[in-house]
Amino acid sequence: MKISGQSMVSFIQPSRMHVMLWDYWMPIKNISRASLKVANGHLELQLDDARVKDISLAEIENLLRLNGQSLANFPPMPIPNQSLLRNLGTLLMSEELNYDRELLRTELESLISSLTCEQREIYDTVMNVVHDDKGGIFFVNGFGGSGKTYIWNTLTSALRSKGDIVLAVASSGIASQLIPGGRTAHSRFGIPLDVNENSTCHIMQGSDLAELLAHTKLIIWDEAPMAHRHCFEALDRTLQDIMQMHNPNSSKQAFGGKVVVFGGDFRHILPVIPRACRQDIVLASLNASYLWSSCKVLSLTKNMRLFAGNSTDENKSIAEFADWILKIGDGTIGNIINDEEHEIQIDDDILINNVIDPIQSIVDNTYPQFINNHHNHEYFRDRAILSPKLEDVAHVNDYMLGLLPGSSLPYHTLKLKIGAPIMLLRNIDRSMGLCNGTRLILTRMCDHVIEACIMSGKFAGEKVLIAQATRASHGFEH
Repeated sequence: MKISGQSMVSFIQPSRMHVMLWDYWMPIKNISRASLKVANGHLELQLDDARVKDISLAEIENLLRLNGQSLANFPPMPIPNQSLLRNLGTLLMSEELNYDRELLRTELESLISSLTCEQREIYDTVMNVVHDDKGGIFFVNGFGGSGKTYIWNTLTSALRSKGDIVLAVASSGIASQLIPGGRTAHSRFGIPLDVNENSTCHIMQGSDLAELLAHTKLIIWDEAPMAHRHCFEALDRTLQDIMQMHNPNSSKQAFGGKVVVFGGDFRHILPVIPRACRQDIVLASLNASYLWSSCKVLSLTKNMRLFAGNSTDENKSIAEFADWILKIGDGTIGNIINDEEHEIQIDDDILINNVIDPIQSIVDNTYPQFINNHHNHEYFRDRAILSPKLEDVAHVNDYMLGLLPGSSLPYHTLKLKIGAPIMLLRNIDRSMGLCNGTRLILTRMCDHVIEACIMSGKFAGEKVLIAQATRASHGFEH
């Protein structure tokens, strides 16, 4: 919600929700009255505080249900009047059908006309199976830049323009932002965090979400190789159970007879398993699941970034670098040291040579004229320093924070300064673009909340308030 022109993140520690509700009661009440006035043609409605409170609680319940939660899960939070809640039953269905079909049809014409032969073949294959309504599983295999997201947008536009429901999810929050209406898979399907070989999703038969899944024509799951195979198997068991009410043969069909399209690249990050060996990680991957035998693999091989209007020399450089990266991913380059290690020669043009202080050198090369540009959001948006070790990240952060003017918070957990770029490490509010991986610029710091400006994406420039949250350990350290 927005208070005083700024977005208030809908993520508050549950134990403090009851207190926060009354702390913000006056602005919430004024927002509710203003919304009701607009919805009723700017008529002055005579509503007492108790009625406004019930309507406000019903709206909060709306937002929580969209994120798989309920006020009932957070005692002692009050529950809205039951008569108001009766109108929430079709909320999820309405959200997934709330698209401008005429606009989608116009977008679809443009998207289809730009498809490559490979993309068009995949699009036609999936659409034919959806129209046959017999179910099927596909995996679109393609490296970064091969056009997977373009296919997702084409498929969603084609079906939503006809009034059909498409559920688009991704294994990570930041990837879900690239698909219209995208959500994380765990959020959309209620997949348990501690998933195992017997897990099912937290979806009750006959619930709003179960009805939504029953009417879904297509499920798209991007960055699938990042998720543990037990996540897909949990969804398979759940959909088989849900669809039995609509199709008695669904228990014999993968995903209850739904059409499911996975996408990703197995050369990217595989499931993260604490203290696991190589074999454990491979066995946890999607292609080790019993579902893989039913999956048809569709491949993309063309690098679409070579058709972005660059010069011939730029395209040649991009193609050579992309080919080198792919060979590293395939393990077909370098000298073999053992089964898990290769020694690779890195070209001089991407190395920083003859340095005295490596941290200063990489900062100077990545962020030239840092002091003169640190107020420019685009300057930060187009650059990043990556490291596989947290120790190196801490050294780089300390050095760069020292370059920024002003004082910082004590180094107990996190060191911050106004103007510092930060990255979210958890999904807070997908509807506002606040996902794991979202990059922001810190603009203000208070005792229990920080204000930051989103750097990129469709919410670029939006200022958000992020409340303090307690982090609990789950028995192991990452």
